Amino acid sequence: MNHSKDPRPLKRSERILAKKKKRKRHLYALVILSCVLVACLLGAGWFWIQSRNVSPSKPQTNSPVASSTVDSQLDHPTSYPQIMNSSSFTFTGVGDNLLHDTIFVYHEQDHGNRDFTPLYETTIPYFQNTDLAYCNFETVCAGDQFGLSGYPSFNGPTEMMDSLVSSGFDWFSISSNHSLDAGAEGLKYEKAYIQQHFPDMSATGAYSSYEDAQQPVVREINGIRVGLCGFTYGLNGYTVPQGMEWLIDVYRNVDDTINYKLIDKKLDAINALSDVQIVAMHWGDEYHNEPNEEQRTLAQYLHSKGVEVIIGTHPHVIQPVEFIESSDQTTLVYYSLGNFISAQDSNVTMVGGMANFRLNYDFNTQKASFSEIQIIPTITWISPDLRQYRTTTIHEYNDDLAANHFVSAQGMDISKAWVQQYVSSIIQGDERIQVVLE
Repeated sequence: MNHSKDPRPLKRSERILAKKKKRKRHLYALVILSCVLVACLLGAGWFWIQSRNVSPSKPQTNSPVASSTVDSQLDHPTSYPQIMNSSSFTFTGVGDNLLHDTIFVYHEQDHGNRDFTPLYETTIPYFQNTDLAYCNFETVCAGDQFGLSGYPSFNGPTEMMDSLVSSGFDWFSISSNHSLDAGAEGLKYEKAYIQQHFPDMSATGAYSSYEDAQQPVVREINGIRVGLCGFTYGLNGYTVPQGMEWLIDVYRNVDDTINYKLIDKKLDAINALSDVQIVAMHWGDEYHNEPNEEQRTLAQYLHSKGVEVIIGTHPHVIQPVEFIESSDQTTLVYYSLGNFISAQDSNVTMVGGMANFRLNYDFNTQKASFSEIQIIPTITWISPDLRQYRTTTIHEYNDDLAANHFVSAQGMDISKAWVQQYVSSIIQGDERIQVVLE
């Protein structure tokens, strides 16, 4: 007997119940279909917004990324590189934060505190309105317990780091020829202080422990993974303690040859985890406006390693800006940004450079390009009695400030016109790089 269909006629109540069940099934199907359609529309709209390169705000997108986090994102179906064709970020960088003791001692005496933000207040908006803000931390700030001091062995207050971070900086380069001025323990303390108090701050070139030295520094900015590292040529005759060879990245061997093995190790590590690389180089000859042979050799080598940007410091004066280009790589090189702030005593050391650019990255071709490239002169202003210090840009600088400048009292020209002429004579030759003089 075939039991696939019951031959008995349905009662009226049973027919009504069957119709209700059928209507419910249709309603459920309609609700599910509507949800699917809404989800598809929302997904398409979100994808369209991302493809339009809408840049989120700096605090939401610019953060350090541990290597384990980067590794997990590489295979994540919704990670930025998987859903965007391209993205970009802006960069603003300045040169040597060279803290002669008169800068912080007189400030504390005259103001009764260690809030050093007034030293930088004119330039703060530039750092707060960019995606990645960089400063070369020329001199150690290990604090009172290591003895505050000035030239020739520097050590500043830890409150200086507090003031600079609150000013908007995201990246400190802490490898310089003065990195061991407060000893190995002072340098380790400085790095540990940054890590403890400012976990979102990147500090490259020196380390608080062996484990710290093994961690590549990578920030994710607007979906682009940006690898950062830094090197110094030497340590002013100081030597790293035995067993702490990991402490600081010195690119020269003891015989003054280039330690390509170290450079390769550090660059290969960040290359494996990032889309683009920016390297801070403490190099060159002091008070020379032209790059030396070693600088050019290293710049070519970093270019060959795929580095997109090189930020140079140490000469205390500005040097040229140029591109190194090959068929598959473009590298933007700022050979020296000079001083950001100092108590040096010549007009040329009062003038630094602020590097500005937008780096554009194509996730399909894995290539970077640049736009909005600028060099903006910065000027350190010092009162004639050496008690007041300020850093400004050419936009805010004027001849009233020049007339009341310490170096003017010494008979040197530091007028706005002189600054404009001086900078123009050094930064020239490539129309893609804008020298901002007003």
